[in-house]
Amino acid sequence: MSEHFFITGGTGLVGINLVSRIVKAYPDSRITLLVRGKSQEQIDARISAIAASEGIPGERMSGVRGDVLSENCGLTQEELAQIERSATYIVHGAATTRFDHPIEEAREINCGGTRRILAIAERCMQKGSLKRFVYIGTSSVSGQRAGPILEDELEKNQLFFNTYEQSKCESERIVRDHFGRIPSVIFRPSIIIGDSRTGRTSTFNVIYIPLRLLQRGLLTFVPGDPDTKMDLVPIDWVDDAMVHIMGKEEAIGTVCHITAGPTRAARLGDVVMGATSYFDRWTPLAEPRHMEFVSREEFERRKARARGREEALMAQLNTLLPYISINRLFDSRTADTLLEGSGIRFPAYNDYAERILSYCLKTNWGKIPA
Repeated sequence: MSEHFFITGGTGLVGINLVSRIVKAYPDSRITLLVRGKSQEQIDARISAIAASEGIPGERMSGVRGDVLSENCGLTQEELAQIERSATYIVHGAATTRFDHPIEEAREINCGGTRRILAIAERCMQKGSLKRFVYIGTSSVSGQRAGPILEDELEKNQLFFNTYEQSKCESERIVRDHFGRIPSVIFRPSIIIGDSRTGRTSTFNVIYIPLRLLQRGLLTFVPGDPDTKMDLVPIDWVDDAMVHIMGKEEAIGTVCHITAGPTRAARLGDVVMGATSYFDRWTPLAEPRHMEFVSREEFERRKARARGREEALMAQLNTLLPYISINRLFDSRTADTLLEGSGIRFPAYNDYAERILSYCLKTNWGKIPA
């Protein structure tokens, strides 16, 4: 029987790259994406554009109009019945990644959406078609915990930096509570950046925000220790790893850190100073860029004194604090074991960093088509 993948969040950075790999890994598969849109015609046009850009045969992929915020995810009874009969894999990646939602809004999107997709998965189980429910979470469910963080850990009385982390932690708990009823696997990627081979990305947030400020000469200090580990993972490795693992029977009932981990994570100092050197070479300013690493306490003092443009700069840096103010050391033994023998190797950040930075300049931070 050919596989049928029903995917939410399939038009984002992770989803688009995931779809192209599923098509290659499962030659007879077909894919249905749940897409928000004003009309089916608009959705069809969007799906056609994705298929063309990723080299996917048009007949292999289709889209249905819907939203995880709606009952039955907005599917018609006919569409729902078709999914229930034929979906062998459900991949749930739709979520809000905004840090500033009030907690109830974040819960409605991330927890509510997960509940609605799981309800569809349970109906697929009743029809006997579903092989796997794949939940794409985040390593940030660890919140403000520092030090070693294990894959099987979730609630450890941790505080959270923002409502995104909290709602994703609660959403993962909902999936875990279904482990006995639905054959599931949970993935926790860390900070996802561009393709290690090309630098390509469609999203210029998180680490890209301070990099852009640095390139323009607006960033002269970073609130962090240069030895802090930054768990950066390139999108090609993330999706290669997830596609390989999701099909393995041994993955059922597991949580997998799709992370660099303590031994492969990049040092904050290497990331920042490497970018400083690169921008000085390719987009030099009147004076070479200067970079200072300051403590969290010093950053808070400077933020309190900031006014006008400097205050706006501090607000942008604030979004990065969860990733550079503490050492999060993600143990990835489960994922690494499931990847053994796959030939999928983790690329070291320093080996492809200049491709990431080059893509930023070539596209003017996403404003110019590559």
